[in-house]
Amino acid sequence: MERKRFLAVVMTVMMVISMIPSMVFAAAPSGELGGKLKIKGLAAVGVVVSADYAKVTPEEVTDEDFTFSWSRQTGEKELTQVGTEKTYTITQDDLGCRLVLDLTPVDGSGLTGTLTAKTLEVAATEEEAKAEDTQQAETADGTENAQLEETADNAEGSQDSENQDVDRTEDVQQNAGNEQEDDSQNTKGQPEETTEGTDDSQMKIYTEDQLQVDENGNVQTDGSEKDQKTYEATATVEDSEDQICDFGTVKSDLEDVEAQYVQITNTGNENLNFQEISPEHFMVQDITEPLSAGESVSVWIQPREGLEPGEYDDMITYRTEEGIEVSFEAKIAVEGEDDSSDDEDLKPSDEPSAEPTETPDDSEAPSAGDNADASLEAQSLDVNTGSLNFSDIEENYTQANETLSVTVTNTGDGTVTLKIPKSDYFEVMNEDGSEAVSGIQIAKGDSLMFMVQPKTGLTKGDYSDTLIFESEEDSEVAAQVTAEVSVKEAEQEQITAVQADPESFSYDDLKEGYDTPEATTITLTNTGNTTVSLMQPYAEYFDIGELSASVLEPGDSAAFTAVPVTGLKVGNYLDSIQIAQTSSEGQEDVLTTIKASATVSEVKKIYKLSVTPEELNFGKAKEGYSEAPEAQKVTVTNEGNTNVTLNAPSGKNFKIGKLSATELAPGESCTFKIRPKEGLKAGSYTESVVIDNEQQISAEVKVQFTVKATRKAKIADPADNKITGISSDGYTTQSKITFTAVGAGMDNESPGKGDVRYVPYNWKVINTNSWSSAPYTAAFGITKAGTYTLTVTFDRQKYNGSEWKNTGEQDTKQVNFSITQAQTVTATPTPQPNGASAKTAVKTGDTTNITPFVIILAIAAGCIVGVVVYKRRKK
Repeated sequence: MERKRFLAVVMTVMMVISMIPSMVFAAAPSGELGGKLKIKGLAAVGVVVSADYAKVTPEEVTDEDFTFSWSRQTGEKELTQVGTEKTYTITQDDLGCRLVLDLTPVDGSGLTGTLTAKTLEVAATEEEAKAEDTQQAETADGTENAQLEETADNAEGSQDSENQDVDRTEDVQQNAGNEQEDDSQNTKGQPEETTEGTDDSQMKIYTEDQLQVDENGNVQTDGSEKDQKTYEATATVEDSEDQICDFGTVKSDLEDVEAQYVQITNTGNENLNFQEISPEHFMVQDITEPLSAGESVSVWIQPREGLEPGEYDDMITYRTEEGIEVSFEAKIAVEGEDDSSDDEDLKPSDEPSAEPTETPDDSEAPSAGDNADASLEAQSLDVNTGSLNFSDIEENYTQANETLSVTVTNTGDGTVTLKIPKSDYFEVMNEDGSEAVSGIQIAKGDSLMFMVQPKTGLTKGDYSDTLIFESEEDSEVAAQVTAEVSVKEAEQEQITAVQADPESFSYDDLKEGYDTPEATTITLTNTGNTTVSLMQPYAEYFDIGELSASVLEPGDSAAFTAVPVTGLKVGNYLDSIQIAQTSSEGQEDVLTTIKASATVSEVKKIYKLSVTPEELNFGKAKEGYSEAPEAQKVTVTNEGNTNVTLNAPSGKNFKIGKLSATELAPGESCTFKIRPKEGLKAGSYTESVVIDNEQQISAEVKVQFTVKATRKAKIADPADNKITGISSDGYTTQSKITFTAVGAGMDNESPGKGDVRYVPYNWKVINTNSWSSAPYTAAFGITKAGTYTLTVTFDRQKYNGSEWKNTGEQDTKQVNFSITQAQTVTATPTPQPNGASAKTAVKTGDTTNITPFVIILAIAAGCIVGVVVYKRRKK
């Protein structure tokens, strides 16, 4: 009996457990977040805002399902976190910025993905926020306007998140899941995928910009292929800030009215197809071709002929097949025939006869033209003088030494706004010396004094200018005065001057018995302002050449030569070469003196040798070289003034050839050859080969030769090939798996002939994927749980002296990893067509996998059947 009771209890418990999904889990929302998150409350300082889940899926989510992050957007993407509570009170610091709300499901909630919403720019007051909301609503389409008006009627001081309905582009929703995966695997920068007949649904290969990982470690794709299509357009009227085609006022004949142009721009991301239009009062150009995203077209607009007199102000609207409207304003005023001139010219005698009637009081009123003339106050200006005659000025003056005055008087009936005259030769100043500026007003009967003086920098000549002081209201109202001045040539002082170049010269290196050296040329320039007649110069120790010219006008030049006389003995010689002219009284006037000197010294014996070249570099050779580098020639020259006897040079690591001559007279040369010795070991050899003589002078040539050790090829070990980045902890079906293949010897940056390395070629988990170049990194995700092996194949390459070449050999490395099923499973309902008549199951919000509970229920039923059968057999 106890056993039967125990079985009954066990079966009861199992049946209760099988019913738990319908009783407990049905009320808990789970799955992928969708729909649209909104923000309640006006975007104004002091207002408390919160989240609105009215359009969020799955339904029945609450504040308890999320963690909150309120941020202030200070730029296009610059966010500063300002709160983490369910609500946020807008502060003064948020003024002019937008607030961004990010919602993330709490751990264990069964929800995946994130939601984001954004407010309009924060205003200072709620009234300003409402005005901004209204302005945004006017730019939305008709459906959005209706929604916004309905919200405005029902809201009292609070703003629903319809702000986001007005500006759809401000709503940002980041949803996780596999719905946004890009089916295309061959994207830029990703290796080409090849299949081998395996289940392609198990793995997707994504590019780095497609893979995103949220804070829970789940893989997200960027969803760029599902961006919302936008249809938008704008109209811009050329040369109009107000975007109005204003044709102004015209006569009834409209044939001469020129067309204006409007630029229509597609600001959306889809093509627009425009419909034909025909406004009532204006002719416009139809847009017959589709307008691509970002493109513009210029269309003309012109008033229709035959418009009746009147004012026309129309809103021209282009409509597209996609439901977009773009409008601009056009207006024109058309006048009728003007018969006023005939009425003004009609005299009383011309009017039809009639019975005498009493003439009204205004019958003698002046015509419209007379009234206009009567309304203008008579203006008149006068000056106190008609001419300003300045004293003569001497050329090159720095400032005019005379200033004359002119007084302008308003002799009219009203105030005059004075325009100051402009002149190229004279300056007009106020009485205090400051610059006179147009716009000065002179009251009736008042006067203003102005100061006038010649401008600085006038050259020689006579100058005259008429200075006209006129009214800015009426240019015919003016008074003028003539200003005159003469600039005379300045009297110059008689200056007689000659400049010598050079002013002195010397010969300091003459040796006894010298040959005539090169002569020195002296240039004489007339730097005065009078003509000079030069005398032929002479000197005691120098031969002086003839002057190239003897008469020099101001600025002219002449030249002569000077050279020491031949045969000067040892000693120092000094001469003063005088440049003179004969004065009108017959006297000799010295204009300048040139100092000339020469030094003659004894001849001393000079011993000097030189070699060419001074350095020899025999380059490099490998150790064990069979032939020494070719010998190079060296030339030795006697640069002294005495014969020398050379000694044979020698070297330690270099072979020295014989001198072609050992006795060298001054200026003579000889040669010999040098080359490295055979069999030198690895190392750098540098020597100085000395060429000396009996006179204890020498010259040397530096020689250099390098023997390089034989290089051993660098052979990479395939055991060093490896795969990095794979975690031993395993991954889930929502993980992003990234790894790097490292080939042995890839760090050989200075390869030599015969070097060997390994380069990653391809990798395989389910599919095989190849690399074409570094970096040898890849990322992938696997959507099916299980144990997998990552295999990387490495190509063996050998350096041939100029490039790496594949040898045909390969090495492979493998690493195992596991994939487990992610904890959250999203149930996606299958949409039924014609939902109004189709039968649908009741939705409970429960997305729990019921398979385990069905199994338990089946086991419980089996137990019951077993007990019944057992009892019957017992009976």
